[in-house]
Parts: sequence; structure tokens; C-alpha cells
Amino acid sequence: MNAFFDTSVLVTAMVDQLPNHEAALACYRRVRGGKTKPLCSTHALAECYATLTAMPLPRRIRPSEAGRLIRENLRRDFQVCPLLLKDYDDAIDRVVERGLPSGVIYDALHLLCAERQGCSRLYTFNTTDFERLKAGSIVIVTP
Repeated sequence: MNAFFDTSVLVTAMVDQLPNHEAALACYRRVRGGKTKPLCSTHALAECYATLTAMPLPRRIRPSEAGRLIRENLRRDFQVCPLLLKDYDDAIDRVVERGLPSGVIYDALHLLCAERQGCSRLYTFNTTDFERLKAGSIVIVTP
């Protein structure tokens, strides 16, 4: 069984200054330590870096820290799946068909990658966006 993690859960699991950190970290550890294979997309690596280095936290995350967090957690523990040009085309088509604007395109990319990899679950703190995208047989789960 495969489980996909979107950026909202990945970042929250890595940053102890965020609300829901404990829940995200527990989910991350549970999936990583079980029979389920944790996956994320190549796009999530870039999105995590951008988010980690831009958050207005009391203890800011420097670019070198963000790089280390991504390498030591995501690159080590996750199967990172590349996105294809077709995935971008399909994501754009999906949001256009539903009349959805702005950043939901990034969730569409995550969802299409999860679908292509045969994931049974997708972990996110943005359940509303994924429900609007019609996730099909993938169960959308909040940690």
C-alpha cells in the first residue's frame, strides 16, 4: 500500500513551531515505520523549501536548514516521484474544468501524482481543496 503526503503535512511534521506538529509527526512516523510506503512528489520538495524558508516563525528557518531538513527527512524516508509534463497538463485541465483558481493547482499536482502511483491514502491539512478536486478512490486523511 502507498500513502502520499502533501506539503502541508510534510512541512508541519518537520517544524516543531507549527500547530498540528505532533499529529503530523506521529502520522509521518507511523507510515514510515509500517508496511505502507510513504510517497511525495518532486514538486513537494520545491514547495517544502519555499514554505520552510518563507514562514514568519519566531525561529526562522535558514536556507541551509531547509535543505538539510529536506535531505534528512524527505529524501531519506520517502519515495519521491517525478512529475511529468502530462501531469501538469492534466492538473491544469482538472482545475480549469472545475473553475478553481490560484494555488489549488499545486494540490492538483499532488493528487495526480498520488493517483499515478496507486496511492490509497493522501495525507493533508487541506482536505477541502482535495475534495474539490474529486480524489476518486484515494482516501483524503487529516493526520
